[in-house]
Amino acid sequence: MTTQTFAGRLKTECAVASGSHVLVAVSGGADSTALLCFFCEVRDTFPLQISCAHMEHGIRGESSVEDMRFVQDLCKKWNVPFYAAKADVPGYARSQGCGMEEAARILRYRFLRETKKKIGAHCIALAHHQMDQAETLLLHASRGCDMRGLCGMQARRGDLIRPLLEETPQSLRRALCERGIGWREDESNACDAYARNRIRRQALPVLESVNPGAQAALARLARAAQRDEAYFSSEIAARGLDRVIRLVDGVAIPKKLWANQHEALISRALVSAMEKAGIEPQPARTLEKLFDVLYTGKKTAVNLTGNARAEAGETYLCLTRTDVQMEDTMLSQNGETQTPWGTFFVRPALPGETGDGVRSQTIPKALFCSAAAGMRREGDRMTPFGAHSPVKLKKLLEGIEGAMRKSVPVVRNGETILWLPGLRPAEACRSEHGGERLFVAFKGLNG
Repeated sequence: MTTQTFAGRLKTECAVASGSHVLVAVSGGADSTALLCFFCEVRDTFPLQISCAHMEHGIRGESSVEDMRFVQDLCKKWNVPFYAAKADVPGYARSQGCGMEEAARILRYRFLRETKKKIGAHCIALAHHQMDQAETLLLHASRGCDMRGLCGMQARRGDLIRPLLEETPQSLRRALCERGIGWREDESNACDAYARNRIRRQALPVLESVNPGAQAALARLARAAQRDEAYFSSEIAARGLDRVIRLVDGVAIPKKLWANQHEALISRALVSAMEKAGIEPQPARTLEKLFDVLYTGKKTAVNLTGNARAEAGETYLCLTRTDVQMEDTMLSQNGETQTPWGTFFVRPALPGETGDGVRSQTIPKALFCSAAAGMRREGDRMTPFGAHSPVKLKKLLEGIEGAMRKSVPVVRNGETILWLPGLRPAEACRSEHGGERLFVAFKGLNG
């Protein structure tokens, strides 16, 4: 690969603008060393500002420390700002109950994003290449991914760029040798305890023996899948299938929105909705369960991986996270208050002003002095406006599907419930209480 080719990929596939500040992740291995080398060769003519980030994982003892020194010396030689951190990956893996690979990935990306924010970089450059792409596709397929999993890694996704995805590891080593640049070898790459290593050392060589060029073919499959996904994404947007109702713990989709749509579109709309809900990617077999829920029309629920849940009601499919905790939020007596449920606006009420009881309501100031917005509590009761006796909130919320009820805030002062924004006020809000009144308006998560 020439420097001109590298610069071209930055501008096109990676969508990097001239003058950008790029944080380059460098481990010291051949791939990331080549990545930093190419960035240094194009930074003046592109132009770009580049910085380097290196995380010492705490896995390989002194060898790992030597990797960090190597990268630091390289940055000093090439006049690149160097940022480093040490992490206890084994300790994190034990405390979180995850594997070493996952722990290292989590801590590495956390460090990269924190560094990017600290230095004001525009994007993070990673050294993934063609073999990494092939490994990713095989891993995803073996775990039962849907078609989106075959997209593998993209040249640009959010703030991450991968300019070397078209390159083989052999071509990158050749480029370093031609320039007389050394690199560090990670001995853990020869350890078959890691899934990626087993695929690289065992599965890919077998595939290459069956079909020389299998690695490149898998990379082409990823590009083809990415083209298809780009088309489906545009089709979903054009048909409005990406619309969701935001909930405090996820999203809701009107089931009729997806009626009579092809499964190929629904599966992708489901994945998109899960992303908006903050739910981790689900295996294909889980999506198939959700298809059954949608097509049978039954009221049922499906547990999802990653502390999440899908619940189909009469009208909506709700995708929610079970780990979301919401504390009561004290409301300002005059001004704006942001809450998990939306925004409350409070000001003195005008003479004769009452509000509509749904999006706005006037409340005696004396009752609002310690008001807070929070969740419904077990046994909560309220005397609805115009009624003479209290009713359980559970009864008042019967018209709202179960998975959506958390998204109805309860405005209370101590044990006195004043208002269910979006639903109805309490009898306590009546003007007969006299005295100064406040006008309280509510703007929910969906406007």
